[in-house]
Amino acid sequence: MWLVLCSSSDRPGLWVYEGLRQLGLDPLELVLAESLAHGSTWEHRVNSTATHLKITLPDGRILCSSRIRGAINRLLVPAPGIAQLAAPCDTEYAQAELQAFYLSWLYGLPGTVINRPTALGLCGAWHHASEWIIRAARAGLPAPYYRQSAHDAEDRGYRSLAPDAAATHNLIAFRGKIFGAQLPEHTARACTKLAQDSGTELLGLELFAGEDGEWTFANATPMPDLAVGGTPLLEHLAQTLREGAPS
Repeated sequence: MWLVLCSSSDRPGLWVYEGLRQLGLDPLELVLAESLAHGSTWEHRVNSTATHLKITLPDGRILCSSRIRGAINRLLVPAPGIAQLAAPCDTEYAQAELQAFYLSWLYGLPGTVINRPTALGLCGAWHHASEWIIRAARAGLPAPYYRQSAHDAEDRGYRSLAPDAAATHNLIAFRGKIFGAQLPEHTARACTKLAQDSGTELLGLELFAGEDGEWTFANATPMPDLAVGGTPLLEHLAQTLREGAPS
């Protein structure tokens, strides 16, 4: 079986699940973050050579690593609500332990897992704008001037850097290809190089037209709106999952 891991409010995740079903990827299971929170039973074993996972969901479905052939991972955080069951003084500790547990079982899934977890995020790396700019420039993608001080809003480093009046373009870089936009060859090459450098296989990018007409980096996310890529992205995802399935 293949898995689509997302929350019930993740419209792009639900969209890709329905799209892959229509393309005949079967058996395909939708696993919601909420279903992992309560009423599930877990068995997760790790040794020096292999990992084993068995999850029984509240609806009776069984997810076993011996049957999993791959997954699309869009889980942002551990199952909501679990850490709140701990004593108030232990909530932060419980959340950290859950994060480590999710990193382990998600990373250990067999087959092709699109956006395996990293130390910087469960569905791929989340970088501050200052680091994205450095990575974009290193990949050959123009980036805007960036400055931040202690007086700026705390979350400013995770917003779009496009000027308010600028026309923006959203696209997706996946395995050396660009989906959702027609770009000059050198820009497309820089975008795919940025995705590879970030360690995030399926990366959403926002670009804007700079003063010189060059497409310029504005933002990046490991949780893109997959519908931007349309049917071509769905077809490439289905092909990638099929080809990467264990024999």
